[in-house]
Amino acid sequence: MYFRQPRYFGDFKCIGGTCSNSCCIGWRIDWYKNEIDKITDDPRCSEELKELVSKSFAQIENSNIYPVILGAGKRCPFLTEDNFCKIQRELGAEYLSHTCSVYPRHHIIAGEAAYQYCNMSCPEVMNKLLNSEKSMDLVNVAIREHITIKGAAMNNENLLAEHPELKYRGELLEFFYEIIADKKHDVETSIILGALAAQSLSKIVDAKDYDSIPEAIKQIKPQFHNGAQLRSIKNIKPNYYVKLGAVGEILKSIFQVNIMSALTDKEGKPNIDLYIRGEKRLADTFKERQFYLRNIALNLLLEFVLPFKFIGKTIFENYSIFAAAFALFKLNVIATAELTDLAERKASNPKVDVIGGNLKIKVVAKYDTEKYINKSAALISRNICHNNENAKKLLEELHNRNFSTPAYLALLIR
Repeated sequence: MYFRQPRYFGDFKCIGGTCSNSCCIGWRIDWYKNEIDKITDDPRCSEELKELVSKSFAQIENSNIYPVILGAGKRCPFLTEDNFCKIQRELGAEYLSHTCSVYPRHHIIAGEAAYQYCNMSCPEVMNKLLNSEKSMDLVNVAIREHITIKGAAMNNENLLAEHPELKYRGELLEFFYEIIADKKHDVETSIILGALAAQSLSKIVDAKDYDSIPEAIKQIKPQFHNGAQLRSIKNIKPNYYVKLGAVGEILKSIFQVNIMSALTDKEGKPNIDLYIRGEKRLADTFKERQFYLRNIALNLLLEFVLPFKFIGKTIFENYSIFAAAFALFKLNVIATAELTDLAERKASNPKVDVIGGNLKIKVVAKYDTEKYINKSAALISRNICHNNENAKKLLEELHNRNFSTPAYLALLIR
């Protein structure tokens, strides 16, 4: 068995107290009883730390999970003033909970490989991921003997008996990764091609013809270079009303943030010209760094554990969540960048405002689209990839709006 991981994974290291968005602030952090006992049972544990431990955990009823009780400013009580962990500083990193020691790293076990990746909710991950065009190239790394991989998405005998398609988890993951990584197409075209492939593969699974999946993959691959199909995809005209209407409402529904107010006119109606201006600014940002968008899409693919984030949902449904999340990411970048104009437009339209939510935007004089790229990627990663309820809600929104087809996904993406 071996690790299969993006190149950036080997370079990632937590930067601790110097991080611009500490994961020890604002996050729910779960511990287990044995992890807590390990701290207090150690003779080196100070009385001060023991006392802090005694009052810093809640317990979930009928569960072995103990969430940390966050303090002022939603800070972990073990976080020191200089943003370092008191537990780690006093006893060592091996005394951290599994959650604390592993984040933002995750694993997917598929066949002979254990895929490793990091969540983009971590700012340092974004620094590594956007550092190079080759950051998302998958490489193989030998696994040391007797290593235990915890918290991984993986198959087991009971699961395979109920869902035989999971036997091909590795082949399917590699297949979709290859589609999105193909630099012969722009990333939007690649995602649309992936949606068409996901629909075809879902039909095979529905027909319970599981063992034909490898052959189906071989047959689908040549279609990615079918001139007529590619022309039809590239000729899809952007539907700005879908983007500003449906996608904006989905963003608002999931994140409780009315960022679309940044793309409205003086009457509070969607302003297509504002959106197009934002799209152009985004294109200008990527002019010399085309790989940014593709790297983010590839990491999202891993974060959504494609094609089986939700066992029991079809391959296409799982893919739809990924594709829609990418559309949300792009729209969020454009809309939040437009908030730099908010002060001026608010003077003429008091109704234009931003409400609540996780995203706090500082109005500045100069555009910095790259900053919004990082923030938007973190927003999607933290609030959809990390949050299964929001991911399910996104799929429900797509179903409710009848957007559960490759054609409608294409309208969201283009």
